[in-house]
Amino acid sequence: MSSLTEPYRGRVQAQGDDIQQKGGYSHSWAQQKPVTDQEGLSFLDTIEEQCTESQKAERKKAFRKARRFVKNASKQGGVGPESQPHSFCDPKCKVANARVDIEIRSGLTFVPVNQEK
Repeated sequence: MSSLTEPYRGRVQAQGDDIQQKGGYSHSWAQQKPVTDQEGLSFLDTIEEQCTESQKAERKKAFRKARRFVKNASKQGGVGPESQPHSFCDPKCKVANARVDIEIRSGLTFVPVNQEK
């Protein structure tokens, strides 16, 4: 089955002019079961670990906001594409477009671990 037909798809990204890698750092998912809150937090950890110390510093508040979104989504039983958040950023950063994105393409996402099917 191709990733386009998987019912649960999305991506988390760290982007900005200070990241030279095309498309920034990202972690995508395409799977048969809902993404849990723990998986979502782990995905954010994965892309944060790819950042240099200065890139992490530029996105400290953005990562905190993204993690809060995942935790709040879990408290609601998960969210779908209709709850697509805007980019998470800190307007006081030196790099104006430094941000963290969560893209929910399809399916219920960030469900509590005990709700996973």
